[in-house]
Amino acid sequence: MSKKSTVAFILMLLLTSTITYSQIKFSGDARFRPRLDIDDKTEAGQTYKSDFYYLYRIRLNMKADIGEGYFLSTKIAHNGIAYYGKATAGLSADAFGAYGTDYRENGKRMSVDFMELYGGRNTETYGYKFGLFEVGSFNNPIYDIHYMPTLMVDIPFFTFNVDGLFGASAYYVSSSGKLTFAAFIDNALGNTTEDKDGNVINSNQDQYSFYTDYELKIGDWKAQPIAMITIADSAAAPITFGGIITFPKVADLTFSGSIFYSNSSKKASEINSADFGMPANQYNAWKTRLKVTGKLGPAYLTWFVELAKLTNKFEASPDTKTDFLYSWLSYKFIVFKGEYGEFSIAPQWRFIKYDSEIGNLRTRNLFEVDVDFKF
Repeated sequence: MSKKSTVAFILMLLLTSTITYSQIKFSGDARFRPRLDIDDKTEAGQTYKSDFYYLYRIRLNMKADIGEGYFLSTKIAHNGIAYYGKATAGLSADAFGAYGTDYRENGKRMSVDFMELYGGRNTETYGYKFGLFEVGSFNNPIYDIHYMPTLMVDIPFFTFNVDGLFGASAYYVSSSGKLTFAAFIDNALGNTTEDKDGNVINSNQDQYSFYTDYELKIGDWKAQPIAMITIADSAAAPITFGGIITFPKVADLTFSGSIFYSNSSKKASEINSADFGMPANQYNAWKTRLKVTGKLGPAYLTWFVELAKLTNKFEASPDTKTDFLYSWLSYKFIVFKGEYGEFSIAPQWRFIKYDSEIGNLRTRNLFEVDVDFKF
């Protein structure tokens, strides 16, 4: 046997062994999104901005099934806002190991990162996972109001936290429904500092959040009560609860509604730091969403409307209130769908409005077209 034949035989043997002992599945999607962004803050004494730009992203998923329900999963994508890169923005060309020189604006590229990495086990009655994993915030508004109440609408947790959290999650399926419990590491900067004599001069605790929901089906109705709580030392520590109800189908359309309430009793004098989207004072908030999805005519409709309110409470000044109004309207045409993937085009319009006691703070319109490849 020649050397080339031996190498080929060994490679085939290794490949066969891999296929035999593990199932590795690759999937992903890519999107190109031209957008007209009209952002009006003139009623608040600020600016009016109109901008047309191009966004793009790709997400590659790998899942290894290693037997008896045990698995390892990862996602590779750009660690940008909602995974997106922007045309003519990003890293400049690498000049033999030296970044930073802008040769051409359209020569810039977005970086690629491990956006998820987790493992665990799934069975018909129970399962668990741990690591960095997605939480499904696009369809579960509790993450928006719990982690980012100053933004609250336009899927802020999916956008700015890229739908991922470090932690562990477990579920149990009974005859009546499915119970899920999760614990997340929000801030791992806790530490203790002592002076040379052993006296504690600084002590901070890590910040954790805990999540639970229960999915149950009652006839053609589905209900999902949900709750979250954060334990924090010197930051806001909200308690949030609510639920999602999915109504019986009407023709090819699915209707659902959700409502959530969140409250943090930490006063401004007790808070030393605040994460992006989180007030540095006592507050309460509520948010509701009405949603419809499904086949309507030649394409697929997604439309949801959100209403929300944030009330900031201060120790030495009156409360301030912010009202939110949001609408997302998308109509997706499937151009091609085959055994290995799908190609679709979806025009969409997003409308965001922030108001306070003194008037309009911001009105933003996003006109977009999503060109998607799924594989």
